[in-house]
Amino acid sequence: MVIEMNIFKEMGLAVYSFKSYKEFLKNRKGKVFLFSIVVMLIYFFIKMVIPFLMLNGSGLASVIKENVPDFRLENGVLWVEEEVQIDDGDTCVWIDTDPDEVFYDADEMEEYYDGYTNVWLMDSEKMLIKSNNNNMQQFYFADMDAEFSKEDLMALVPSFYFIMVIIMIICYVVMTALFFFGVLFVALLGMIVASCMRYQLTFGQLYLLGVYSRVLPLLIKALVSYLPFTIPYFWVINFGLSVVIIGIAIKGMREGLLQEQNNFGASGDTRWMQ
Repeated sequence: MVIEMNIFKEMGLAVYSFKSYKEFLKNRKGKVFLFSIVVMLIYFFIKMVIPFLMLNGSGLASVIKENVPDFRLENGVLWVEEEVQIDDGDTCVWIDTDPDEVFYDADEMEEYYDGYTNVWLMDSEKMLIKSNNNNMQQFYFADMDAEFSKEDLMALVPSFYFIMVIIMIICYVVMTALFFFGVLFVALLGMIVASCMRYQLTFGQLYLLGVYSRVLPLLIKALVSYLPFTIPYFWVINFGLSVVIIGIAIKGMREGLLQEQNNFGASGDTRWMQ
């Protein structure tokens, strides 16, 4: 049976109809490549674009306008409209630019924040930073030779989105390249499976089957990324599922060939190995 399918129908069949994998072997290389590109676009959208849109649903400019107090760094002096205090036990942010309220130097403040991983302390003249349990470091604004304000920050928003688009394009290209490399790994394992099942397929055919076998694992991988915890050795489960799918597909081809032999006495098919 010849199935005329578009790419999206093939995606569905690749997930739930493993007997269709025999028909996938008839696809041209160009169609398989386009299939891979579309699959990775969908995976990338679920994995990265949706979380980014959720994080910036109201717009970065609105988030800055509503949550960042008015501030200005000018002539080596920082001014912030209101005091900022954030303390969750691991990270501490304390900004107080009242000229009468000045933090001690770094070596004196370090003992007070020994139990914190990240610390940001700012007064009108200096900034104290501690990250990843390193020693507290101190920077004076007068030494930075910089001027910046909330208006300047707002003006950077369009540039930020442009940079994010560039970064996402690069990420998509890298992820797609890794996809094709991962399929190579699946095809190599598929050769072992085909050999054990005594069904002959070329490496090119196994690579093609590997492309389609990655659809379901990638969908699961994208959804798992939304969980609030990680699954140990998930990559093993992920690639193992692809190998299992190839094994099921080969089993179906093998049984189909045996049925043809029984029905028509076709014993000359070189793919069937006694």
